[in-house]
Amino acid sequence: MVKKWNLAVVLLLLVTMLAAGCSSGGKDANDGTGTSANPTAKEITDPITLTFYNGQPGALNFDTLGITEALKKRFPYITLNIINRGDKQDYKDLIAAGTLPDIIYESASFMVSRIIENGFQYDMQELVKKYNFNLQQFETAVLQQTQFSNTEGKLYGLPFTMNRYALYYNKDLFDKFAIDYPKDGMTWDDIYNLAVKTSREDQGTTYIGFETTPNNMMLNNQLSLSPLDPKEDKATVNTDGWKTLFENLKRFYEIPSNKMVAASEVSKGNVAMALESHPIMINWAKVNPGMNWDVVSLPTLKEKPNIGLKPATLALFLTQNSKYKDQAFQVVSYLLSEEVQSLLAKQGVGTPLASSAVKKVFGQDVPELKGKNTNAFYFYKDAPPSPLRDPKLTNVNVDLGVAFTNMVNKKTDVNTALREFEDQINKNIETAKQTK
Repeated sequence: MVKKWNLAVVLLLLVTMLAAGCSSGGKDANDGTGTSANPTAKEITDPITLTFYNGQPGALNFDTLGITEALKKRFPYITLNIINRGDKQDYKDLIAAGTLPDIIYESASFMVSRIIENGFQYDMQELVKKYNFNLQQFETAVLQQTQFSNTEGKLYGLPFTMNRYALYYNKDLFDKFAIDYPKDGMTWDDIYNLAVKTSREDQGTTYIGFETTPNNMMLNNQLSLSPLDPKEDKATVNTDGWKTLFENLKRFYEIPSNKMVAASEVSKGNVAMALESHPIMINWAKVNPGMNWDVVSLPTLKEKPNIGLKPATLALFLTQNSKYKDQAFQVVSYLLSEEVQSLLAKQGVGTPLASSAVKKVFGQDVPELKGKNTNAFYFYKDAPPSPLRDPKLTNVNVDLGVAFTNMVNKKTDVNTALREFEDQINKNIETAKQTK
């Protein structure tokens, strides 16, 4: 049973651990090869098989990126059994078959619903200390976002890959309308003004000035807001902060001709600007190789200048059922080394590391990113995570994207939409409490 600690004390301890990096070796605790710098923790080399469950195969293919080859070379005594999540290979199927993984790759946002609710969670703090693993190698907000994705603030996962966001723009459309290209460092107001100029009907064609996925903008918002109160069983969406976020984005869909469209529409060449993640942009370029495009930094709020979105992180989790936690942790450590992270970064995989050397090679081996302003994906520091929520409170699903889309489609004012949204969340909380 988890002890009931005072929340302030827990937060203080978490901040202290993050600042210390949970290691006495500082930034030299890992030599970049994934080999532990702690001479007292010897590597176990007995032949074993580790089951690696890829809960996000659409985000990362371990076979095509050279990861499995690198692991075989580094750990010749470990046989990897990689299972990709899919039809008849979901979490419930693994549990029913008794095929329990040692390591799981999953979005940090699904930590509660997929890792904890299935009983896989395991706090890696002791292994971090045992192997002198350097937590300071991560961007601070990225590690915090992963840790704070569970209500207990435990180190159930370590960030492995990320989706990086930037503002795509179609050069041909800006040239067609004789409008200057967007630049790094622009604000939401700047982008709104460009969207007004580029949204139009021209010779029977509708040109969309700006596209984004509202759910992602709200979930990873730049104000670090959460829809649930951190200390009480209630919603907190009917606030000035959420009003700022909803009003900021809503105005784009009030521009004539700038209707809400799916991200896939961008590849057709009629969208001037789009704020999406880098894998989506790479896919657009593959679908339409003839597009003339580039990227700049994502727009910032005047309320929070020079701050990006909250990190969109995918993490590696050790499972409590694993018989080989030490060996599994060694594998995870190696995957987080600069060697492997550089290998992935060159192929267009976002890194959670603070290393400028890794960020510098981002996208080097991706044909679709050749000549692009890839620095834009790391232009700003990530927004910090939302406050850690008391683990005793009730958690419910909050679909920010649906709430925003309904507001736009029904032409509801922001105040009414947020008030109704908060009422619905509170009703859902009460229902969930009664069914506990």
